[in-house]
Amino acid sequence: MWKPSIHTVLFDRNHQLRRPFRVVWNESDRRPRSPVRLTAGFVLFLILAGAGNQFRPTLISGDGPLIQTVNMISRQLPNAVGLTLAVVVAAVLIDRRRLTDLGLHVDQGWWRGFGGGTALGAGITLLSVGVGLTIGYYEFTGVVTTHQVLWWVVLAVGGAVFQLLFVIPEELFVRGYLITNITEGFDGVRRIPRWVAAGIGVLTAAGVFYVTHAAGKGRVFGVMMAGVSLLLGLGYVVSGDLSVPIGIHFGANFAGVLVGTNAQPASLLHITSTTTIQESIALPLEAVVVRLAGAVLGIALVVAWYRTVYGGLRVVPNLGRPTLRWEPATNTSEE
Repeated sequence: MWKPSIHTVLFDRNHQLRRPFRVVWNESDRRPRSPVRLTAGFVLFLILAGAGNQFRPTLISGDGPLIQTVNMISRQLPNAVGLTLAVVVAAVLIDRRRLTDLGLHVDQGWWRGFGGGTALGAGITLLSVGVGLTIGYYEFTGVVTTHQVLWWVVLAVGGAVFQLLFVIPEELFVRGYLITNITEGFDGVRRIPRWVAAGIGVLTAAGVFYVTHAAGKGRVFGVMMAGVSLLLGLGYVVSGDLSVPIGIHFGANFAGVLVGTNAQPASLLHITSTTTIQESIALPLEAVVVRLAGAVLGIALVVAWYRTVYGGLRVVPNLGRPTLRWEPATNTSEE
């Protein structure tokens, strides 16, 4: 009895993929279509990052600033590895794209973007703290004087490493993987301009940030992070790399560590909140509003910078034109 081969099941007489399979497989790109890729990325995220969250080792027993810092890093590392691995597996094996497509083309310009983003992110946090101290929703209670300079430098480096373990995997997944795939998917639809496709990606990433942050710290905090996410997404789609969003995210977080709104061993100031609300944990509602205002100001600064330096604001072409691993590498970011 004749049995059909896999080839005859998948392909017709003209050696073209049969219609039912075209829904999930892009024959010309030799990879799944965008909805399938995004779903696979989320599944990998839930499995690998979730597994990392379940394993939070404490390397050193005891107390003290250095021990606390080391244990902070060790507890965060499995989650960071899991999320990074999820993105790499999804990008390389499912997307079949080069990692530079996700904003990881690290060069001198990348570091300039990181530095500028860090300054902008730190400025947003310092603006909030300055306004808070002025109008009274923060109260300054003192300066940390227990650490010698070199000792504090060690703690600060440890605190920075801890923040980067949060920031880099998050930005790689939410900005690099999600926005890139969503922009590419909608960019391929006729009558949808690239800026609309990128806007859908940025808004979706903001929604993901809201859900993931509101789940642990309440809706008010989630709204703030969704607003900041719009700034991070804009920085990614107009630059084509992750340096700007990683810098902004890191700068905002690490400045909070230094000034004491996110108290850690490296904090230099003691600051308390006099008007905090339960839903936003450590941040009073007023601080959330000021940070949102800072995000809006940051968006204006990013727009002004790119209009001044590059003569206009545009979505970089390589977000809609992937460099697949089986194709010759090309640079479309400056087209």
